[in-house]
Amino acid sequence: MPAKSHRKPQRQPVRTDRDRAVVLLGILAGFLAVFVVLLLTLSNRSWTGLSQLLPSLGIAMIGVGITVLVTTFSFVFVALSLVSVQFSPRVVRHFWHGDRFRSIFLWSFIAIFAFLFVVQFLPHVELHLLAVILAAYAVFVLFPSFLSYLADNLNAASITKNIADRTLDEIDRDLAPLRRTQSTYPSAICSDKIGFLENIDTERLSMVFSRLRANEPMAVLKSVNYFGSFVEVGSPLAVIEPETELGGRTESEIRECFVLHKFRSIDQDIEYGIRQLVDIGVKAISPAVNDPTTCVNCIHYLGVIIKELIGRESRSVKSLKLEKQGILLKEPSFEQYIDDAFDQIYQFGRNDHVIVRAIIGVLTEIISAAPDADRAAIVVKEIGEMELTALYQAGGREMFPLIENRNYVRKALRKFYIAAGEKLDRLGKPEMADRHKATAAAVGESMDV
Repeated sequence: MPAKSHRKPQRQPVRTDRDRAVVLLGILAGFLAVFVVLLLTLSNRSWTGLSQLLPSLGIAMIGVGITVLVTTFSFVFVALSLVSVQFSPRVVRHFWHGDRFRSIFLWSFIAIFAFLFVVQFLPHVELHLLAVILAAYAVFVLFPSFLSYLADNLNAASITKNIADRTLDEIDRDLAPLRRTQSTYPSAICSDKIGFLENIDTERLSMVFSRLRANEPMAVLKSVNYFGSFVEVGSPLAVIEPETELGGRTESEIRECFVLHKFRSIDQDIEYGIRQLVDIGVKAISPAVNDPTTCVNCIHYLGVIIKELIGRESRSVKSLKLEKQGILLKEPSFEQYIDDAFDQIYQFGRNDHVIVRAIIGVLTEIISAAPDADRAAIVVKEIGEMELTALYQAGGREMFPLIENRNYVRKALRKFYIAAGEKLDRLGKPEMADRHKATAAAVGESMDV
């Protein structure tokens, strides 16, 4: 059977606010350059034609600008209302304060369209052209960028970060720091900022660490955090063993290889993709939403992901390559992935027989793809941690009130243990297989009539 091919998309870096500002200024420079070129190259005849066209175009742009401004603030007020309800009315109190981009957008938009309005009463065609070009920049560049900016900042990650940043600023302003003691890890490279570990510049890290290894050939650099881990100021990013004297420049260069961002990104962070599906599933079965169908859909897609992972190496290609250079990346195990996928959904949905059956059914599919006994044992352990023995052992509490519901779950559980026994038989583990087949028989005998 031919191996399934997968397209490997290019990873897109998460843009920072500074990147956005640089891009906007670059585009503005391009618009102004177009104005200068037209100013220098257009003939008198062309200017005469433009003098008739530009006033009408300016009036049309004023109408577009007013529409965009009204739409923008309608969107903002609706978004703020939702944020206020979901989090707290206090988090939106300072929405317009302390944020330069929001202020710049508001006053730039007002200034550009005020300028466009004023030049309608002036005879200078050059000013009409400049006003129309700036209005086009505001409508087609600044406005979409502002919507993207709002989408980035009106969410839990940005709101909590902004609150924390303002609080930390107050601490820095009012409280003097205590004298720091010696670090527990003399060879630790600690973070000087906060955020989620989004990326590691492995090419640069390899180059910097190779220079260090030239003098310390036994040195090994161990990454402390998984991709997507939250890192605080002063927390170690990496540790070099054995203890090695690091120069200030080398330590700074290694630190700069670890990229932190206010958001988690799915790039190189498989757990974050799993986390998002789990969040949707858990919220779907909350009393406020009560949508088990959506939760079941999430369970099925989590099953697709875990079934793909069960047949993959636990170490990434990049990690294996870097290990040869003495750099060890910290990566989740298969057991962590399967726990992340199903533990929390089961925690909140254990009293719903539909959710429990869906999880058991998905785990049955996953164990059928296990390439070895160790991975199969991890899947069986996941079922064991669900504590379903009360369904087939005497004296256990009744997990579901209706006989029909209990029997549906028992049928799914029996199917799982039959599949586990057959799989372990094929993998050369007859003792483990017999134990699971015996459990399947016990589940079958416990059926209520």
